[in-house]
Amino acid sequence: MGFINTPEGSKISLINDRGEIIVQKVLVGEGPNRIASTFNCMAFSEEGDIWIQTPYEIVLFDQNLNIKTRARYLSGNKVHIYGRMEVFHYFYLQNAYSGFTFFTIPNGTSRYLDGRDFRNSHLVEIFEREQEKLYEIAPVSDRTLSKNLDKSIGTLYFPVYTLDRKTRKLYLTASIDDEITVYDLITRRLESRIKIAHGEFKALKSVPISLASLSSYKDRINLDARNHKIFFLDGGLMVLDYIREIPSGIYEKKIAEDPTYHHFKDSNYHRIIVFDGSKQLTGDLPLPSNGKIMMSLPGNRLLVQLINPDVEEDFIRYGIYEVVKNK
Repeated sequence: MGFINTPEGSKISLINDRGEIIVQKVLVGEGPNRIASTFNCMAFSEEGDIWIQTPYEIVLFDQNLNIKTRARYLSGNKVHIYGRMEVFHYFYLQNAYSGFTFFTIPNGTSRYLDGRDFRNSHLVEIFEREQEKLYEIAPVSDRTLSKNLDKSIGTLYFPVYTLDRKTRKLYLTASIDDEITVYDLITRRLESRIKIAHGEFKALKSVPISLASLSSYKDRINLDARNHKIFFLDGGLMVLDYIREIPSGIYEKKIAEDPTYHHFKDSNYHRIIVFDGSKQLTGDLPLPSNGKIMMSLPGNRLLVQLINPDVEEDFIRYGIYEVVKNK
């Protein structure tokens, strides 16, 4: 399942294992089988249908992309994502597909754009659909770095997480953070902390960590490091994808060559670190050349989009890479 941004709106596509498009539709708009709002997240349901989450409702489509059900939900913030879509993270409180519960704040998205002091809030907001109950976990004040965080970085501070639906465990860090915390989603309690030893993350050494201490270009473009994604693999393994800082001189040369350049999109500035359920297993590992990790796959594998910056290709190339231990 994937999507394509078009002038008419996001076009949702279902693709089989031979790379053939089974069905493809623009679902944005008014009328039957349409959604008149921003698409934030999507995912397959346990039965193979398609969930789409907007800032206001969740909508379940069948595999012909016809609406089966839709329901509005409560949230303390109405977050709108443009130009990308995140995974819809959900789980069941019981194993028999009851107690459907989901995250309201998309992964990698800040909800502190209104000037509120994020330090007094929680990183994660969750909605339990059957009980119509909204609650939060993971207070910012409980992060190891919390005393070093200045209010000014609120727009740059956001949750980075993934979850294991089988064990109902949440693996959580923040954009500016040096730990992964593990939460039991049934008890809502912190279970453990895993320290992150980044190869290069200068902002974490600042006291306080503020807009003034972060690296930027002409006070507008953020050049600093940030945690980007967490991918859950088999057997409790995890991969953290983080972005290193880019020196302002190098950035200036890059945008002179390409005005749309940003190091967040440059695989040369991405590094991955592998963890198990309790500790860090590797140092920084580079991504494949011109690679962008899209998702994890069974068998400790990662689906990587491979982009050739020198050639405008009329197709998209992907590679599948396995995470293995050295003998």
